[in-house]
Amino acid sequence: MDLQQIRYFLETVAAGSLSRAAVRLGISQPALSRQIGNLEASLQQNLLYRHGRGVSLTEAGRRFEEVAQDVMRQLSDVRTELAAGAIDNTGSVTLGMPPSLSASMGADLALRFAAEFPRARLRLREAFSAVLLEWTEAARVDIAVLYDARSSRSLIATPLLLEDLFMVEPPSSRADAAIEPVSLPELASRACVLPGPENGLRRVVDAACAAEGVRPRVLTEVDCVAALKQLVERGVGPTVLPFGAVHREVRDGRLRVRPFRSSSMRALLVLATPANKPITPLTRAVMRIVQDEVARLVPLDILRGVTRNLESPRLRPRTERDAPEAVG
Repeated sequence: MDLQQIRYFLETVAAGSLSRAAVRLGISQPALSRQIGNLEASLQQNLLYRHGRGVSLTEAGRRFEEVAQDVMRQLSDVRTELAAGAIDNTGSVTLGMPPSLSASMGADLALRFAAEFPRARLRLREAFSAVLLEWTEAARVDIAVLYDARSSRSLIATPLLLEDLFMVEPPSSRADAAIEPVSLPELASRACVLPGPENGLRRVVDAACAAEGVRPRVLTEVDCVAALKQLVERGVGPTVLPFGAVHREVRDGRLRVRPFRSSSMRALLVLATPANKPITPLTRAVMRIVQDEVARLVPLDILRGVTRNLESPRLRPRTERDAPEAVG
């Protein structure tokens, strides 16, 4: 049994006779009769009763017609969806996000996806960008939000947000204390809590300080955003994070942030997808939702950065000598 035989059968039923169906299909009546006979042989049932006025359905034929019509309808719907790039509302997408971003938009993004695609499934996975980069290159996630990752043979990077970094410290005891911008020598003069040297955010800090001939003074190294914030709240020392990671604590008066004078203390967020894996319509829909949420949160002062004109030389394809850059 094949689709052509099913189509011939349905056309014969609709025409009411083999001769009329053969004319519609543009084949000879013997050829059509042979195809119907082969279909009946494969099913081991007579589907049509041949008589002088044409054909009519047997009981088995009525049951087969019902199923065949449904199959052909579904195939037609799938063909239309694929041709139009329609979204599979029952599919699934895995999205990787760094802790600094998932804390500010992960919940809203999940709720919006559920509202738009109630029959589909979104899985959010949180990790620092260095880990997310490995997952993306290995196609273990469908999309990841990465810091400063470049397009390469293994991934495709689309600019999302040029995000400002801030020095995070406990609130001042003085109500009128001014929030002065931080110079990198000032940062280097204070005992800080920072991620470890293999972490991307630390690399941004180290590179910016090195450009000004200073070295960060690190009291302890912690690769956990929640722990970094707790250490700052307890007065252990300041840290460096994007604003989205601490916007609730700043709003509640538990922490404060100070901008950096150096323009190097910024990082480019990108949407990355595996280069060796097709981007499905549902994956593109998630990318759109992420872009919309970022654009919505910047004016609300939940994220701080620039969302327009983000093309950067850092997004050029990597060479063999380039090392991957990522911020946690």
